[in-house]
Amino acid sequence: MLVLLPLFLFRANRCAKAWWIWAPVAVSAGAGTAIICLLSDSEGVLAQAASVFVVGLAALWLLMPALGSRYRLLAFLKALVAVAAFSELAFLPTLLAENQSWLDFRPYLAAVLALGSLAVASALTLDGLSVRRRFGRVRCVCWLGVWTLVVWTAIATPFVVIASLTSNIEWGASVLAILCLSALTLALLLPFVLLSFFQLFYRARFFEYFKVPQADVAVGSAVPPRVPQVEQIKAPTTPFGAGP
Repeated sequence: MLVLLPLFLFRANRCAKAWWIWAPVAVSAGAGTAIICLLSDSEGVLAQAASVFVVGLAALWLLMPALGSRYRLLAFLKALVAVAAFSELAFLPTLLAENQSWLDFRPYLAAVLALGSLAVASALTLDGLSVRRRFGRVRCVCWLGVWTLVVWTAIATPFVVIASLTSNIEWGASVLAILCLSALTLALLLPFVLLSFFQLFYRARFFEYFKVPQADVAVGSAVPPRVPQVEQIKAPTTPFGAGP
């Protein structure tokens, strides 16, 4: 988490509102650790990999004003580099530490972090394209879930195909692994997206990065409807003038 502290020195983050980023960091790290412990029988290095990936997501949100571009491809590449660089930097002490078991799969976790960065950057870019004309919070979250699953399927399919050519694999287990990766990625990403929905500081940069108008209107700020003026009722007159 210490690798995030220098990012608060940037002009855009020199305010108390920027420190709200620690709320989704805590929620995502806790959720990721709980999910990993549930699925992998409390494997510590896997939980640590999920935690450092949260660091990459936080760096993305802190650097978001500098990552936006009029070209979505360029914004995608910037986001990919930001998430991957900070995730790998936070994972570096674990990667360089002495291995405590006979099987060292930390290099594979470093590769998974890079692939996860690709999945997040791709899913956010495609999500922005999906809601650029009509934005809605539920719509944005639903599309994010769909694109996260689609992107992870596209990333994992070549590895599954190559593995099937060299050895016998269980396709059911492969599909389950893709679903678990997609669900874990969405669980880590969702607290940051929710922060952007309900916190004005991060909402402004999130909408600017997505290139969609801020459609949410504060309660009570809408202009009240115009009430047609009631015409004054005139006294009826007779064709022969006033009455007696």
